[in-house]
Amino acid sequence: MKRIAWISIALLIVPGTVFALSKSDVRAIIEAAYPGARITEIEKEQYRGQKIYEVDFRHGGEKLEAIISLDGEIIKVGIDD
Repeated sequence: MKRIAWISIALLIVPGTVFALSKSDVRAIIEAAYPGARITEIEKEQYRGQKIYEVDFRHGGEKLEAIISLDGEIIKVGIDD
């Protein structure tokens, strides 16, 4: 029983190391932030030394690219060239 309690505490202390997004989670994040977005591509990449998701999508007539951390934070959104 003590072991389960310690594991639970460890998971609460370092959730970022345990939690990782799926592509469907990434899709939901973009759709929530940009209602009506049409996602064209989701890829795992590296950005400034950390693993991220890079998402290409269309919204409001623009081609955009988002960088999302594995803990669900939208790091950056810009026009996709």
